[in-house]
Amino acid sequence: MEYTLLNIASFILGIISWVLPLILIFKNINYKKVSIFSILSLILTIISIYFQFIYTNYLVKIEDWSAIEDTNDTVLFFCTVLILGTFILNFILLKIKYKKN
Repeated sequence: MEYTLLNIASFILGIISWVLPLILIFKNINYKKVSIFSILSLILTIISIYFQFIYTNYLVKIEDWSAIEDTNDTVLFFCTVLILGTFILNFILLKIKYKKN
């Protein structure tokens, strides 16, 4: 398995988890479907962070301690930004869509 692809997949899933609520904010969609897409966005965020755990576990198994030390703070920062951004975007999405109905 090519473990570096996990970083790319994590990035793509993180972007999709943000783009999905942004598209739905501006699109006229039934508010009952909005909650499904909001949950999907949160699931994509969880999978994205899980991929980072798998990659870090791989670095531990091969004992690449310098890579872990170099990237740990950055991974933590971006995971925090991803989680906060996803929750904020989905909160705004649900607030706007339920306010209209």
